[in-house]
Amino acid sequence: MALFFDQKWFTDRLNDMGRTPNDLADAIGMPLIELAAVWKDQRELSVDEVRGMAQFLKAPAEEVASRAGVSTPIPSEPGEAGVAGSDLAPVLERLDEMAHRLDRLERAVGDIKALLLDTRLNGDEKDT
Repeated sequence: MALFFDQKWFTDRLNDMGRTPNDLADAIGMPLIELAAVWKDQRELSVDEVRGMAQFLKAPAEEVASRAGVSTPIPSEPGEAGVAGSDLAPVLERLDEMAHRLDRLERAVGDIKALLLDTRLNGDEKDT
């Protein structure tokens, strides 16, 4: 989970551009509910999402990653030294995608547990 997402910076940036979170979500192909989770520090951004936000907001990817929270990955440009130019880049991107899927699944399991508990509690009240 990202820590310290800078809502004000992102909101101000969108307002300065005359755009909305809906526009941003559409531009990066993210459901609005997922973007809301990012805004509330409940979801991290992937490298591709950081790139998409940077392009949409006309800001450097490094700044978007920094403003998105301490655990947000900073995308590297193709041809830069390091992992991006190596054979590991596709593997690392796939791992990043899988980590986000796992995060969504864990949230869904938590929601299901809460619903089950609520059903049990409400069922017990009806029996008495």
